[in-house]
Amino acid sequence: MVTRNCSTVFSTVPSPERRADVSRHSQSILVIGVKYRAEREAERYLESLRGLQGEQQLTILVFDNTLGGRWFPHFTDPRFTTISVGTNLGYFGGARYGLSWYLRHNPLPDWVIVSNVDLAIPNPRFFDGLEGLASIPDLGVVAPRIRSVMTGVDQNPFMTVRPSAKRMHKYKWLFRHWLLLNAYEGLGWLYRRFRGSLRSSSSRQAARETIYAPHGSFLMFSRHYFERGGDLHFPEFLFGEEIYVAESVRRLGLRVVYDPSLVVIHQEHRSTKLFKSREIAAYVARSAKYCADTYFPMMSKT
Repeated sequence: MVTRNCSTVFSTVPSPERRADVSRHSQSILVIGVKYRAEREAERYLESLRGLQGEQQLTILVFDNTLGGRWFPHFTDPRFTTISVGTNLGYFGGARYGLSWYLRHNPLPDWVIVSNVDLAIPNPRFFDGLEGLASIPDLGVVAPRIRSVMTGVDQNPFMTVRPSAKRMHKYKWLFRHWLLLNAYEGLGWLYRRFRGSLRSSSSRQAARETIYAPHGSFLMFSRHYFERGGDLHFPEFLFGEEIYVAESVRRLGLRVVYDPSLVVIHQEHRSTKLFKSREIAAYVARSAKYCADTYFPMMSKT
């Protein structure tokens, strides 16, 4: 069990006085970056966040899963907080802890962003794009355009429509086997590279649309998601977060909206690598089993 007194916090959240100075029309935004090693990537990520403009109330928490780590940025900024609890809680475990810590000091923000730290946001007016989205009453999660540096492909939509139970149980079986998993990853990478080269020569522009599942590397939760009862209580350590979020949004009667005007650059596989070790592959297998058995039982007609 993680207790508060074993955590290390290297900066503070914005004071109530500072928050009161911000325009009452601006949106409050919490970014939770979950880090494991990847110090250089985390520095670049925070630098890109520092460059964002606008009047939003912005707080950035970096939850450091690195064992024994006491990392913090080389610069000081009152909007940044780094938290470590001395153990690796996994992706949503770290995000969940960060959100819980934040809510002990602050009300629920308008947006909660959960992300990896091997990303960058190139547009300094990135958050301006959320102004129009905030008025959508049934909006649960926003999926931005996530451009992979490795393949050039937009990683969203992760899934456009809900998969069949047969498909999910195929993944469950396939990912049990380390060699098959890595063969699947390698072939998938080659396919995405090929698809990326085709799309780069196309002038067709993607449009905003409702999708089933967003890519897990950068998830933008609206406050509706949490007000309706949504949470970050995915029980697995790594992988499968996309299906958990998609099914949570579906259960709550909300929508996942893909908006390609919001652009994020992703340096993939900085922590988990493209080809998985046996340890990491075990996490993939567990998550695939959980998602298939929990959300897609074979007796189900949906």
